[in-house]
Amino acid sequence: MKRRNSVLSRVFTALVFLFLYAPILLLIVFSFNKGNSNTVWTGFSLDWYKSLFHNRLIMRSVYTTLLVSLLATAIATFAGTFAAIGFYSLRRRSRTVLNTVNSIPMMNADIVTGVAMCLFFVAFFTFWSDFAVWFNGVQHFITLPSRLTLGFGTLLIAHVTFNIPYVILSVGPKLRQMDKNLVDAAQDLGCTWMQAFWKVILPEIKPGIASGALTAFTMSVDDFIISYFTAGSSSSTLAMTIYGMTKKRVTPEINAISTLLFVTVLLLLVIVNLREAHMERTGQQERRPKPVFQRLTRFLDSPRGKWFRRITAGVLAAAFLVTVCLLTSATNAQPVVNVCSWGEYIDEELITQFEEETGILVNYQTAESNEALYSLLKSGAGDYDVIVPSDYMISQLIEEDMLSELDYSQIPNYSLISDRFRGLTYDPQERYTVPYAWGTVGIIYNTAMVAEPITSWSALFDEQYAGNVLMFRNSRDAMATALCYLGYSLNTTDPGQLREAFELLQNAKSRGVYQSFVMDEIFQKLEGGNAAIGAYYAGDYLTMLENNEDLAFAVPEEGSNWFMDAMCVLKSAPHYDEAMAWINFIASTEANLANMDYIGYASPNQQALEQYPGYYEALYDEPLDPEIYGIMAAPAETLERCEAYLVLPAHIRTLYNDLWTELGI
Repeated sequence: MKRRNSVLSRVFTALVFLFLYAPILLLIVFSFNKGNSNTVWTGFSLDWYKSLFHNRLIMRSVYTTLLVSLLATAIATFAGTFAAIGFYSLRRRSRTVLNTVNSIPMMNADIVTGVAMCLFFVAFFTFWSDFAVWFNGVQHFITLPSRLTLGFGTLLIAHVTFNIPYVILSVGPKLRQMDKNLVDAAQDLGCTWMQAFWKVILPEIKPGIASGALTAFTMSVDDFIISYFTAGSSSSTLAMTIYGMTKKRVTPEINAISTLLFVTVLLLLVIVNLREAHMERTGQQERRPKPVFQRLTRFLDSPRGKWFRRITAGVLAAAFLVTVCLLTSATNAQPVVNVCSWGEYIDEELITQFEEETGILVNYQTAESNEALYSLLKSGAGDYDVIVPSDYMISQLIEEDMLSELDYSQIPNYSLISDRFRGLTYDPQERYTVPYAWGTVGIIYNTAMVAEPITSWSALFDEQYAGNVLMFRNSRDAMATALCYLGYSLNTTDPGQLREAFELLQNAKSRGVYQSFVMDEIFQKLEGGNAAIGAYYAGDYLTMLENNEDLAFAVPEEGSNWFMDAMCVLKSAPHYDEAMAWINFIASTEANLANMDYIGYASPNQQALEQYPGYYEALYDEPLDPEIYGIMAAPAETLERCEAYLVLPAHIRTLYNDLWTELGI
């Protein structure tokens, strides 16, 4: 009976570990895949690792991550260790209260901590700006900077802050395991407190310090949410970069960097555990402090040493602040432009080319949707220069006086923009924008999973496709599919029509028609055949088609949305001239041709539109399929039954939000 239980226990344990590590093993295996699929093995290759180390954005984020993690680990370990010793010396009731307070940041949701720290920094920067203006006005010897922004400094402070509780948590148990009388006995025998610390306390708590440091380092490397809200636009950690890359799909390049991260952490854990096991097995004792340390501890416990300790603490605190300031200013020493766009929405070679030609560093970050971008800007976490919102969001930003007028004399390539894409409803006087890319919304469906071609929005509400339909996870696009099907305008302000569209979506959801509400998750689902139908953008369909030839695209007969994304400069942009240089570069014909080929969306540049078929043939040594080009750059007859979004009145936007909340998404 015992043998049977032992076998079952081992099988159960094996299944648990298989469940935990099978996804990681799959990720590691496909990081060596020759193709870019995560489901089809096409052969062994190290190409994705080579590509990884040549990826400028990833390598820069690796440098930032390691620098922040190492600095935060060192500072948090030092501060947390002495904080734990301070807790240990208190009475039990006081120690319990402080330990509870210390546990709150670890138990608190990261999103709450991230938003709270972001708001704190923004509030402090506002206070600092007013103080600097006053201070500079009453004296002229020292000039304080009046503008502080989120960046490397705030990122480092945030990481130190959330790491300290983990160090305290690791060191505390080791202190409680230690016999309190040891320190008293050492001092009774003539040791000073500092000598007792080196000879008694430190050897006992060293494993806890090592564990706390390792935990702090791992937490810093792994953190995304708090970094997202405190890094600003000038710094990007590896987690933030990977998140931006996964907006479209998980590529083998992401698998490669994830594999390296997993192996690094695994090796650290193995080394630490082997070392502790070896010490326990051999009974190895810590080496006695060298005479130099003994002399140092005697000096630090002397009256002169006490003043030295206080001065040293002040110097270290000042050094920390100076280091943060220097590192922050170092990131601002080189000309820079901070750009926020969508995932996989630019050929990264263009970023490298721009930096080489101009010497201007590009900090490129991504947002999930127009609504997410708007929230980021409103929170103060996004200190961007150039953003690339869609038409209706541009109107809203202009309405709220958040955009700066452009200096078109610095953007000569604006003359290359086709006349039909100028003076559109979102910027009728051509003061704020330069068009970036345009396209249409339609239905993407798998011909192997659908019996007949889809030509109507009705497919998104049809029960015969229950569990196989993907719907937009943003209110404007999701409501648009229902409004189009019902024959209403996409820009209707009639509450009754909006309620009717909402009820159509709600009814389909309650009947199980929708597998899920998605944004860029749609790539994996449709490419892998995990869903049959989804509403999405034409350019992204062309990207999916490369990995699944069974997919087809249709702009429904009832009509649809055609959209324009355009480059804008925020009114708060700290690098206006650099923003002008970036916009002019991206508006060039050469950049537009490269972008059209990479992102699959049509260019507003007339020359690029005309030259792209020849560009494609020269690049791939085969002619461009006219049907593909017609999906990329929709013909006039398709656009005639499409409608562009307009900014809606404030009370209608509120109604959209209320209905979306009621839908439970």
